[in-house]
Formats: sequence, structure tokens, C-alpha cells
Amino acid sequence: MKPLLVSLFIGLPAMAQAGCFGSGEPLFHCTLNGGTKALDICLQGEVALYRFGPAQGTAELLLARPVTGVAMTPWNGIGRHLWEEVTFHNGSHDYLVSYSVDRLATGDAPVTEGRVIVAEGDSEVADLACDAGSVTEADFYPLFEAKLAAGELWCPETQSWGGACN
Repeated sequence: MKPLLVSLFIGLPAMAQAGCFGSGEPLFHCTLNGGTKALDICLQGEVALYRFGPAQGTAELLLARPVTGVAMTPWNGIGRHLWEEVTFHNGSHDYLVSYSVDRLATGDAPVTEGRVIVAEGDSEVADLACDAGSVTEADFYPLFEAKLAAGELWCPETQSWGGACN
């Protein structure tokens, strides 16, 4: 385990509770399964956190990754729906969290939908939609900025992170 992650896990019991624990910046939050489970994505400096588990209590899964170790697809600025997604890798499993907002929806406020897709290799293990109306945070732009600050470059032409766009 890298030193950065070791130092992050020193405070694990306090961090295992719901939400973004302490100074973390919330990027995404929703409930699932009728409010019995919660999903949070947070940013603490150069570390992105994925938390899934009971809405109240200890997380079932808590992943901490350097921002350079998290895949992210920012919104391309086109279309009716504003959407972004991030993927946390954990061994043979990937946890893809996404949200979508219909920018042209009528009514008091646009509806934000979210979900997490769990995959093992090329096989989808689970596709869990957030409970209707439960997405209270949905903004991965701070992660985008953190990836840029860490030296990664986003190439809109290829929709990928890497060196200079060619």
C-alpha cells in the first residue's frame, strides 16, 4: 500500500461513517435500495474516496485512490443531458458512478439521476440506480481540477487522459 493511502487509513474508524468525513469535499451522494444504502464520492486533497454501505453506520466498501488512479469522463458540453462519470478500480472489479441532469426539464428544479455499475472484467455484476430524488451532490469538476493539478491532461478529441493531445 502506498504511503499516501496508509496515512489516509490511519483515521479509518472515524472515516467509515456516512458522508465525506471531516474535511472531505462531497462530489456525489445518493441513497439506494429505498434509503437503506448510501453512495458517496468525496475528494480529500489528492485522494478520491468511494464509500458504499448502510446509510447510517460503517461502510461495506471504502476505497481511497490517488486522483491519478481514478478514471473520469467529464461532460463534453454537448446535448440535453449534463453527465459525468468516475470509475474506481479495485482488483478485478470496477465501480462506475455516473450522474445525469436533464438541462431542459421543466418544473421547479432539474432532476438529477445517478447510478453505480459494478463490473468484473467485461461482465456487469450489478447496476444500481439511485433512489428517485436522492441525489443531493453531483459535481465531479473538483476531481477534474485535481487530476489537472496532478499533471494529467484531458484530451477532448480522444475523450481520454494522458499526455498532450495529438
